[in-house]
Order: sequence, then structure tokens, then C-alpha cells
Amino acid sequence: MIYYFPLQTLELTGLEGFGIAFLSPIFLTINPFWKLVNKQWMLALLRIITVGSIASFQAPNAKIRLVVLALGVSSSLIVQAVTWWTGSGLQRYLRTWGFISGQIFLVVLRIWYTSLNPIWSYQMSNRVILTLSTIATLDRISTDGDCSKPEGKKTSQAAKGMTCRPHWLLAGAAFGSLVFLTHWIFGEVSLVSRWAVSGHPHPGPDPNPFGGAVLLSLVSGLMLPTCTWFPGTSLIWWVTGAASAAGLLYLPTWAAAVSGCVLALFAASMWPLVLGHLISSGSSPGKTMTIAMIFYLLDIFFCAWCTAFKFVPGGVYARERSDVLLGTVMLIIGLNMLFGPKKSLHFLLQTKNSPKLLFRNSERYMKLFLWLLVGVGFLGLGLRHKAYERNLGKRAPATEVSAAIWPLRFGYDNEGWTSLERSAQLLNQTGADFITILESDASKPFMGNNDLTMWLGEKLGFYTDFGPSARDHTWGIMVLSRYPIVRSEHHLLPSPEGEIAPAITLTVTISDKLVDFVVTHFGNHEDDLDRKLQAIAISKLLKSSSNQVIFLGYITSAPGSRDYQQLIEHGNVKDIDSTDQDRWCEYIMYRGLIRLGYARISHAELSDSEIQMAKFRIPDDPINYRDNQKVVTDHREVPEKIHFSPRFGSYKEGHNYENNHHFHMSTPKYFL
Repeated sequence: MIYYFPLQTLELTGLEGFGIAFLSPIFLTINPFWKLVNKQWMLALLRIITVGSIASFQAPNAKIRLVVLALGVSSSLIVQAVTWWTGSGLQRYLRTWGFISGQIFLVVLRIWYTSLNPIWSYQMSNRVILTLSTIATLDRISTDGDCSKPEGKKTSQAAKGMTCRPHWLLAGAAFGSLVFLTHWIFGEVSLVSRWAVSGHPHPGPDPNPFGGAVLLSLVSGLMLPTCTWFPGTSLIWWVTGAASAAGLLYLPTWAAAVSGCVLALFAASMWPLVLGHLISSGSSPGKTMTIAMIFYLLDIFFCAWCTAFKFVPGGVYARERSDVLLGTVMLIIGLNMLFGPKKSLHFLLQTKNSPKLLFRNSERYMKLFLWLLVGVGFLGLGLRHKAYERNLGKRAPATEVSAAIWPLRFGYDNEGWTSLERSAQLLNQTGADFITILESDASKPFMGNNDLTMWLGEKLGFYTDFGPSARDHTWGIMVLSRYPIVRSEHHLLPSPEGEIAPAITLTVTISDKLVDFVVTHFGNHEDDLDRKLQAIAISKLLKSSSNQVIFLGYITSAPGSRDYQQLIEHGNVKDIDSTDQDRWCEYIMYRGLIRLGYARISHAELSDSEIQMAKFRIPDDPINYRDNQKVVTDHREVPEKIHFSPRFGSYKEGHNYENNHHFHMSTPKYFL
């Protein structure tokens, strides 16, 4: 939610300060406040505020939603600290395992919602979850007693184990780091595949069904600490985890994906240990949880800085340094693992009066619940995969092809609300066969861990190419194609000064003919050297393409500019409409094809940029053919099969300022 505001301005807005909500546990270091929140009525109030923040999805605007969410986050962390540090050992054991299983439950829910978080994606699911959360909260309020009640005395064995308490600073840092690692790489099962993705025909594992392996690894990792043979606190296990993290970051495709599964095993196996260290550190929960959230916030902001380095202070030092971030996180977790107590979570929480049978039964039921979640997740993946395969390649072969380009803005509209359903409807209405989507990589934790490529591909029944991987520090560029992608290659263009510019070169089979596509998103206009080098690189890719090629690019330069001329002259391509001088970023160019039509569709606040479309015919003879030169604006003068969708009205001059999607800027045009 915080990221939405700098997304609009491409600079810090000051609203990032709402991140301070994560530091609410610091108030627990004040003794009167600690006593107050331990009262049943106060804890009930905080729980109500927490659940009420889910209703922020119904807020009238983004700023109010942000304020309500901040209140909910701050309240939830206080409730978490109070309930984890007070109550009987069995209560604390169940609460911490409830937190862990909740993480897995959310991952499974996201499988059924095709990577989206149902709370923040749909009105109906938001209301259902709000209702269920309210019922659960009322149940907790009615059954929980005063949290200030003391728990029983420790057994001599447990007391001996507690003489060497974990250091609160290290325990807090490890917890914050582990929470971030889980959200960063395992907040959604498709993320590992997107870290490992490459071009066709060997793109690496597809998120569905490979996401099932990630889910299985996470749950299996949670089971490992219950095995007597498991070396959970050994140096060997930490080295295994560190090596798998390096493999995910540096190895290609399947090797990276397998490394990601091993890292999932490692990270999940750390949860019981890290939580045990956290809540048995013997210090003020306020200090420990505050340290945890400080490390979590630092990790989140550093992660954002790695990609947004051009727009933030000190960004030059964080540029593309995910290796430093991942290495630091693994080091902190390793230090906590190696130098903390070697005891399990239930051992650290067990007291003299604790019913051992209940501990064992609780552990058994928790395992059954987690394996049930795995089964539900597998079912969701299977049903989705079957439906997707059924929807692919529905359109009959044709010699005409329509191509479109659009910046999606990570799936959020100009008011800060999720726009995916409306975007899918809009793209479907265009009738485009090939679509390149810019600003598409929302797989980062500060954007919600959403896989927009997978979601749109399954929703529309298109073949997909994710583009450069999530570990490449770009803002993303993806491709949706009605026709099979034969091969593709991902490129990171020269970007010595500004943001990393991505590009994809593809070959698509259309009616048994191969057509090349080159799609790209240049850096900012202010970075002149970057744009010059990027234009040179793209012109070389265009020149080396086959005789039939379509270029869809966001090049941040005016028609006739140096970069525009570089593409036209050295890339040996033609502009779809060289008379259109009122363009700035989006361009469509081509070679070896017959142009049929050109249209611009207003964004209507769904994004900050319009959709541009072009229609082409693939000539039977790629050498001896004649391109269309005559321009007409009356659709009645051309065959109906090449008409643009009437959904967007008719020819319109100038900008369309109305809040609806309509042709504008003297389009649509047809060529005869």
C-alpha cells in the first residue's frame, strides 16, 4: 500500500513514514503500557482494530486506506507480542504454530486465487474473510482470560535448558530476517519459478505445476525439526541453506529452481527454532519485537532500493545488490541458529503443569492440518492447470495479426486499487493477438508478490513469457500471445546511469509462419546516455531479426529524435504511422509485413498510459509484396475482418478526457 504513492510520483512522498506502524511494539517497553495491554478489555479492543483494518479495502480513497491499515498493523503486532509472551506454555505453543500455519494457509489461498491475496483483490472475498475473522476474534475475546496470569513453574529440565537464553537482539534480528525471507521468496509459490525463468524453448519450470514442489518443500521443512535425526542447528545445515540461496540467485533455470526448493526446506525448518528463540529470550517483548520489525523494515526498504535506486536517496549504493541483502539475511539466521539454544519450540515452552499429552496431540493435529493444506493446494494447481490447457490456442489460424503495447503499472489503477479484472476485460475487448505489458513484475514483496503474467495468461488463455527474471532488478516486461512462442531471449539493455531496461526478442508461430517480435522498455528520458546505448542495442536486435518483425517499445523519446532515428535507420524498420507526431513513449514499428490499421485507446485512469494497437497481414511472399500506403479513417472502406473493436467507439481527434476507454488522437486509421 505504501509503495503505491511513490509509484505515482517516481520519488519518495513522505507517506513511507507510515512504515513506523511496524515499530508499535516499542510501546511495550513502557511498563504501564505493558500492564494495560495485558488487560482483557484492552487486548479485545486491539484485536477489533486489527480485524477492522481488513475493511480498509472498502475505504473511499488510498490515503484513508493507508491510515486504517497502519492502525491495523500496529495493533496486530502488539497483540502478537502480548499473546506470544504470556499465557500457559501450551497456549503460547498453539499461538506460534497458528502463526506458522497461517503463513502456509495464505500461500494455499493464493494458489486458488492465481497468486493474488484474496483479502486485497476482490470485494466479495474481502467481506467473507472479514466476517470469518470477526467471528474468530469474538471467540478469542470470549475465551481468553487475563493475559497477565502467571504460568506454571518450569520443570528442572526445562529450567536447565533456559539458563542459556538466546540473546534478545539476535533472536529479534533473526525473526525479522526470516519473516522477510519468507515473504520475499516464498510469499507465493510461483516466485521461485520467476527467479529461475529464462527464454523459450527452455524457460525453466512453469509456476504451475512447479509451485506444488515449493509448497511441498515448505511444509516438509516445517516437519523436519520433529525428526530426531535432523541436524537443525548444525553448521552443515546452515551451509546447505546458504548454498541453496546462492544457487537460486546465480544458477540458471532448473538448477535455480531446485536450489529454491532446498532453500524453502531450510527456511521453513528455521521457523520453529527462530520462534522458540524469540519468545524464550527472557527480555522485554517490546525490545525483541521492535528489533525484529526494524530488521524487517530495513530488509523491505533495501529490497525496494535494489530496483528503485534511480529514484531514492543513496540508491547508488543499493543498486542491484540483492546478493548483499540475501547474504545478510542468511548470515543473521545462521548466527541465531548456531549460537542459540539447541532446544525445540515445545521444549522451551513446556512447564511443570503442562499436559504433555496435549502437546503431543497438538503437534499431531498441526501436522495433519498442514498436510491437508498441501492437498488443497495441489488440487487448486491441478484444476487451474487443466483449465489453462483447455483455453490455450482457441482462435482459428489467420494471416492477420494484431499487436498491442500497454504499461500495466503493476496491476494498480491511478486511484490505488487493484485493476487486474478490469485490465483483463479491456485487453480481451481489444482482440489483440500479441500483447506486450510493461511495468509487469509485481512479484516483489513491496508490491504484493503477485504474478501478473500467470494471472493474465490463465485469465485470457494466452501463451506467456515473463521476461527477465525477478532477480534481474527490472520493473518487468511480459508478453501474452494467442499463438505458440517458438523461442525467446531476455535482454538487459545497457543502463549505466538509470533504471535497468529490459527487452525480449521472440519468434511466434502464426498460421504456420514465423514472425519475430522485439519488445522493450527504455529507461527515463533524463538518462540520455542510457537511451542512446539502449537505442543502439535494440537497433542491432531488430536488424538481426528475420525479414518479418514487429517492434513494440516504450522508448521515452519524441518522433524524429535521435533514438527514434536510430531504430528506423539502423534497425531497418518502418513506423506504423510516421505522421503521428503526438507520441512520446509508445511506438509500433515493423518490417516485412503489410500494415492494415493503427489505433490508440485512452487509459481512463486504469493506468497512466494509453494502449496502442496495430494490425498487419503476413504476406504470402515475404520478398515480393506491396505495403499499404493510403490512409483512411472510415471503417466502412475496409473489410470488416480488420476492423478494430467497436467497443471503443469510432474515429476521434485529440485526447479523450472522459473516464471511459475510447479511440483518440486521430485514430483508428486504416491502410489500403
